Amino acid sequence: MKKKLLALVIAVITIASTTVPALAATPVIEETEYEGSGYVEVDFKRNVQYKNAKVYVKDSSGKSYKASIKKRDSDDLTFYVKSIKAGKKYTYTISGVRAGRSGSYKKVSGKFSVPAKNKVSIKSIDYDHDDRELEVEFARKVQYKSTKVSVKDSTGKSYSVKILEKDSDSLELRVKGLKLGKRYTVKVSGVRSGGSGSYTSASRTFTAIDD
Repeated sequence: MKKKLLALVIAVITIASTTVPALAATPVIEETEYEGSGYVEVDFKRNVQYKNAKVYVKDSSGKSYKASIKKRDSDDLTFYVKSIKAGKKYTYTISGVRAGRSGSYKKVSGKFSVPAKNKVSIKSIDYDHDDRELEVEFARKVQYKSTKVSVKDSTGKSYSVKILEKDSDSLELRVKGLKLGKRYTVKVSGVRSGGSGSYTSASRTFTAIDD
């Protein structure tokens, strides 16, 4: 009986050890950011490797768009896609990528959208833990009027915010109490894109990671 149990344990360990590399080879996308002018940045949750990597882009109707990789690092990739339109959503697929140093190269997919013309959208949010500051970057130049900013966590708790600086395409904020690794939503109200139209609001959720 003991020999049978021992053989069973060894078999389970062997199966587990042989399946781990395959699981480890699956890349996971952490964030996709449309940078403007046809450029899209893809961030991975862990380091990846590439082999004959290619990018394919389609819209909601299934129409394909020509895309090319412009930059690739161990944890992110930037590609350029032609002829995409404002206000539309797209799906992309990256082939020839794997997580870690072993396992087969796979395909991974994600989505991005191109902001509508004159629509205010937040392009990215950078967090500085030491200075307790956030830099909110907009997708295009904006104007401000009675601007207010709120920061909330996933439970709805609000955090004290002070606007330090307003630029034509970004805001610099000081926010107290944020914790590394937690997700927060920033909402900016009293802002508009371009020189016309009504003032509105834009929001974006980010993870407090100090790069």
